[in-house]
Amino acid sequence: MPHMKPARSMSRSAFITAALCALASTAHAAGTDYRVDPVHTQVLVCVSHLGYTHPCGRLRVQSGFFHFDANDWSQATLDVTLDSASLDMGDAAWSDKVRSAFLDASRFPTARYSGKRAEKSAEKTGVVHGALTLVGRTQPVDLAVTFNRAARDGYTLKYIAGFSARAAFKRSAFGMTRDIPDVGDEVEVRIEAEGLRDKDAAVQSPDADQPADKQQ
Repeated sequence: MPHMKPARSMSRSAFITAALCALASTAHAAGTDYRVDPVHTQVLVCVSHLGYTHPCGRLRVQSGFFHFDANDWSQATLDVTLDSASLDMGDAAWSDKVRSAFLDASRFPTARYSGKRAEKSAEKTGVVHGALTLVGRTQPVDLAVTFNRAARDGYTLKYIAGFSARAAFKRSAFGMTRDIPDVGDEVEVRIEAEGLRDKDAAVQSPDADQPADKQQ
């Protein structure tokens, strides 16, 4: 009947619109931008002390952004700036000495890690290949990463992705040779990180092309 024609046409139009929305949603889900949440992110650096212990210090995240798709790690990117002057070894005097004598924090107030490629090795694990800029030098450093989960927080209603990661590097590769071997050459890095998906998230920091010692 004639009056049925518009209804059929409208139904077809609604179906096409819904399909396009679903495709757009799927495309967006293929990769998500997050900003690192400094409140729930911890970066610990641990070094041998005369072989007795491996004490750790905590560094504050100044800013950080990453792009991640749990189904396709190959598109992941990461850019994080750390506040070198924030290093806390648990003792004020020792913290001051490490910041000045080892990190030269007055000249190089920040460190930066930039990851440009990732490889998924298992369901929840993979490796991020990147570069660390520290005390004015840049060297390749890889992160062994575990993807913990991504979901909406029932308290804040924000969508969060969480990771654990580890890395190790020789501080001598960055010209930091003071007191080796009494203070160990190998630095172990332990990271617990959360990223927030919100309007401030971006693939990389706005000053990503600036050397770490120039970032403020």
